[in-house]
Amino acid sequence: MIASPIPKPVSDELQTRITSQAEAARRLSNKVVYGGRLRDARAREQIDVENPATEETIGTIAACGREDVEAAASSAQEGFLTWSRLPVRERGRFMLRAADHLEGHIEEIARLAAFETGNALATQCRGEARTMVDILRYYGGLVAEILGTSQVTEADRMMFTRREPLGIVGAIIPWNAPLMQTTNKVAPALAAGNSILLKSAELAPLAVTRIFELLQDVLPPGVANLVTGTGEEAGRLICEHPLVRKITFTGSSAVGSRILHYAADKIVPVTAELGGKNPCIVMADANIDKAARGILQGLRLQRQGQSCSAGTRIYIHDSLFDAVIGRVLELIPDFRIGDPLDEETQVGSIISRKQFERVNSYIEMARETPGARILCGGTRPEGLDRGYFFTTTLIEGVPANSPVCRDEIFGPVATVARWTDFDAVIAEANDSQYGLAATIFTENLPAAFDFIARIEAGFIQVNQFAVAEANIEYGGTKMSGMGRELSLASMIQHFTWSKTVIVNTSKN
Repeated sequence: MIASPIPKPVSDELQTRITSQAEAARRLSNKVVYGGRLRDARAREQIDVENPATEETIGTIAACGREDVEAAASSAQEGFLTWSRLPVRERGRFMLRAADHLEGHIEEIARLAAFETGNALATQCRGEARTMVDILRYYGGLVAEILGTSQVTEADRMMFTRREPLGIVGAIIPWNAPLMQTTNKVAPALAAGNSILLKSAELAPLAVTRIFELLQDVLPPGVANLVTGTGEEAGRLICEHPLVRKITFTGSSAVGSRILHYAADKIVPVTAELGGKNPCIVMADANIDKAARGILQGLRLQRQGQSCSAGTRIYIHDSLFDAVIGRVLELIPDFRIGDPLDEETQVGSIISRKQFERVNSYIEMARETPGARILCGGTRPEGLDRGYFFTTTLIEGVPANSPVCRDEIFGPVATVARWTDFDAVIAEANDSQYGLAATIFTENLPAAFDFIARIEAGFIQVNQFAVAEANIEYGGTKMSGMGRELSLASMIQHFTWSKTVIVNTSKN
């Protein structure tokens, strides 16, 4: 069984949407944002941007180098000197106005994101655009909560601490959820009094460029700055720039490791949200329908499985295996695959040919594994011969030490396995270089808390597999990263530094 494709003629409404997004993509091509406005990049080398649903080039971005990064950093430094000196409540009002302004452009931003990422407009990009606004609004309301401490240590002496902004925050985001990731970086940095210099992802830069253009309508010049290009050049230049005093990165563990090396040379703090190969354990007492729906939620089909928090290692108790998998296989065809801008589409396309081929290579590896069985999917959908579309794929019988079970595939692929020994399944779930997300389905509260205590993951859920959102602290352990995001505590910890002050009030 596979998700249902939509092999139908392009309607007039859909064609109008496609044409409109193509015009927006052309307008934003080769643009950067610094000095308070959208402008032509200084770099002459360009990188094509593709619509993954059609494999057509829709625009280009500048491969920014030292000249653009230097100009953007200078702008960010000027912006920081202004922004950090504003009264905190005034900063908050700016951010709330920025959230309102972006909210007025949600549909435009969401459609452009669907056009360049392949994520479905109806099931992913609109919701992600609303989350983008929620995160900005959440942090805009927290600016006055960045508090230090005070302590009277002696009768004539007191001590207090102040939280100070760091300076320029260098941010590098991935392509899989660019709208949420933008404000996930921008909002806490600005709320804490920093300015930001962000590099968009090469594969999904256009909607982010539009967001930064819109921010210039509200924020003072130099507060929010954007460059485009590759991680190897523009990203590294941002990390190594002497004015950048904090780095926040979301992406692969391999790239995160390199960024930590860049930061170490300057001794600046890093927040790194990296990869995951996340376990989902279904207990013998689990509600079958709830577990099946949770597994599908965890597969992140609306992003074609291209999510670091996706539940791609599924362990189902042997007594429920056939019932749960049977229900999952019944539900998968309800997810309709098609053009991301079509309102009927629920599952879009993989981001690029390279990623499509990577996913396919793991499927072929599974096919060649003795005893492995593909329960569904494993192919391009019928009727969709163009675009990087791939069916939802579940694989049983792959050994736990196989790369199919151990590597982050970043596609609509998951392994499923039977288990009977809870200690053994917990050990197998923890036997991974990653430690980002994990979930359990059970009606037994002590079992749930036993799982919580023993599982090695930073984002744990019981009887659901939802995504992170504002005010739900998020982050992993091991090779899944360091630091936390999306909470007041994480903003204070990662985007400010502490200044200790001792005042002697003695007259002698």
